[in-house]
Amino acid sequence: MNMYFRHPPRWVALFGLALLASCATFDPPGRGVDELPVPESYTLYGPSAPAPEKWWEGFDSEELNRLVAEALNDSFTLEQAVARIRQAWAAAKQVGALRWPEVGYAGDASTTRTHIDTGVSTSTLSVASQKLSALNALLGGGSPGSGVATTPAGAAAAALQSAQSRLQGAKTLLADTPPSETTTRNESYLLGLSASYELDLWGRLRASDRSAQLSFEATREDLYTAMQTLTAQVVLTWLDILQYQQVIEVLRQQLEANQTTLELVELRYRKGRATALDVYQQRQAVAQTQAMRPPLEAQLDTLLHELAVFLGKPPRTDLKLTADVFPETGPLPDQGLPADLLARRPDVRAAGLRLRAADWQVSAARADRLPAIRLTASASYNAAEWDLLFDNWMAKLAASITGPIFDAGRRKAEVERTRAVVDERLAAYKQAVVTAAREVEDALVREAKQREYVDALQYQLETARASHREALARYQKGLNDYLPVLSALTYAQSLERGLVQAEHDLLVYRTQLHLALGGRWMERELGALEE
Repeated sequence: MNMYFRHPPRWVALFGLALLASCATFDPPGRGVDELPVPESYTLYGPSAPAPEKWWEGFDSEELNRLVAEALNDSFTLEQAVARIRQAWAAAKQVGALRWPEVGYAGDASTTRTHIDTGVSTSTLSVASQKLSALNALLGGGSPGSGVATTPAGAAAAALQSAQSRLQGAKTLLADTPPSETTTRNESYLLGLSASYELDLWGRLRASDRSAQLSFEATREDLYTAMQTLTAQVVLTWLDILQYQQVIEVLRQQLEANQTTLELVELRYRKGRATALDVYQQRQAVAQTQAMRPPLEAQLDTLLHELAVFLGKPPRTDLKLTADVFPETGPLPDQGLPADLLARRPDVRAAGLRLRAADWQVSAARADRLPAIRLTASASYNAAEWDLLFDNWMAKLAASITGPIFDAGRRKAEVERTRAVVDERLAAYKQAVVTAAREVEDALVREAKQREYVDALQYQLETARASHREALARYQKGLNDYLPVLSALTYAQSLERGLVQAEHDLLVYRTQLHLALGGRWMERELGALEE
């Protein structure tokens, strides 16, 4: 048998051990709906019908549909939310990249110039002595005849020595004076690749990656929540605008009626059928109606500015609003079961995703307490001259293992911290679930009671108008003074304005019900926002 297979390298055994150990990860436990405080059903149910996926379309208003579409396309709030999604995606990608090998390159080319000044130069007398000795050697010093060799070989050696002396003398005569400063130049070239990879023995990198992905998905649910909230804000602001427009119109009609009544009272006063007190009381009613209008008009302009900002436009932009009456509420939308809120409410889904992300952070913290193995490899070329760069190379492959021995409890404390985060987010998830169920219950109760209130208010207004007619008839017959007429008139006009407010509140509660039930329409709109 081949000795290589009988005694494999140690790194092969180490790699096999790592593969076996990689199965021992710290996956978080599964979570079910049973641990959530979800009620079995809602308390109030009534006749219902399937609502449009985009719930505001149930109001059957082209103007409202246009406003919501503009808000979803141009809102600065949604632009910020989309930017946060991109940040979360980039952060998740950074964490996920740690699970892959990292390969890099390096290149270096340098030139070094060294200048040395000794500060000592050769003296003139010394140079002259060297030149004189060289001239003497050139003219005859060290000639063959001056030696003691008498053999032919000795004569040849003496002749060669004499020639060398003459040549050295000539070089010395021709050489410049040695300088006191010298400059040298050195060059260096380097080109290399490096790679590193951490074996995910205990699933730490995988857990961190999964946690980052879940955090990204939670951020996307935050965008869905922002979209849902923005549509509700647009609808509610639009309803407020309609309310103030109608109240101002009611005030205009009441002012005309009060001024007409004032003219009649003044006419009766001139004929002696009314007192001055009657005139002053009716003038007070006219002035009171006139005083109500400026604050309402200011509030209306403020709402128009607010709606423009929701649409990403300057405050004074003409929004081309033409609607002047409230839309119909229609039948109640299907509420389903409270458990459906876990999938329909984006804020509830976000809370659940953040809980799962915290679970995976616990897994990563637990795995961080165990040893880690990292593999590294590098190859490089290095030379002092460019044309020799690829003739000199070096390659290196290494493996390292690191693990904690003593860290004063830092890693253990991190595990405890992440587990506390899990407990916090579990409580937040439960809170989000019960809050969502409560909001649906609240909206159902408010709408049901508001309908009763609107019906009662309409009946109350009818009786107030009848009381005013009777008081006016008795006044005209001289059976009573003007105060009962004025009281009945003021009360009826107050109910007219209150009825507008009550019908507005009914639509508000329907909007809140749609908002509490959630939806999935935001997922289809996200692609258009990210373009």
